[in-house]
Amino acid sequence: FWSKPHSELNSCVACHGDAEPHLEEGGGPTIFAFKSTDIPREKSKICLTCHTKTNSRFLASPHGKGSLDCTTCHVMHSEKTLPSLLETSPTKSCFTCHEDVFSLFQLNERHRLQEGIMGCSTCHNPHEPATRERLAGFKHESCLKCHRDKGGPFLYEHGASRIEGCRTCHEVHGTPNRHMLTHQSTSDLCFSCHAAAPSWHSSFDSRTTNCTVCHSTIHGSNLSKIFLK
Repeated sequence: FWSKPHSELNSCVACHGDAEPHLEEGGGPTIFAFKSTDIPREKSKICLTCHTKTNSRFLASPHGKGSLDCTTCHVMHSEKTLPSLLETSPTKSCFTCHEDVFSLFQLNERHRLQEGIMGCSTCHNPHEPATRERLAGFKHESCLKCHRDKGGPFLYEHGASRIEGCRTCHEVHGTPNRHMLTHQSTSDLCFSCHAAAPSWHSSFDSRTTNCTVCHSTIHGSNLSKIFLK
């Protein structure tokens, strides 16, 4: 313990409170402030008395509001040397609960987590409140940090990406199709919003062509209002 970050506190009672009740009870389970509680928020509040600078909004996050406390992911007295006193690697910590997301990363088109190029925290801040997409700390700008050419500014913007964000068209974790689209067919995706397209569009066979053959600058354009080449 004395070689770990929390040793700077110089005393166990900084987190655990008065030791006298502990002595009277003859030891017992690991407890904060020597009050055996199953309320995660109360445990986390003790950590947040020191960790206020970066994690002050944790209690408003999905994790903080749920059944998790700081010790779900972090080991206070760990002998391990993993960053942030994590129980395991950051990505493995996330997939312990988020098994449905883990399954998407097994598909052929995905972001490169397994290769170590990025991790869950590249896009998500686990200590932040949820956005409208219900992703911890995720914003449209998170995508543009890497996909800079898709962000413009453009004279003509694709309304869906401007208002709803990249997730309107893209499944951000993994899909069976090449561009990580929410629909297997590109045309089906476009028609989910553009159902009132001119009738002559129906003359095209969606099996051999798709909307982006003509509307190739679909993320935005400085030349064409309808995103033509």
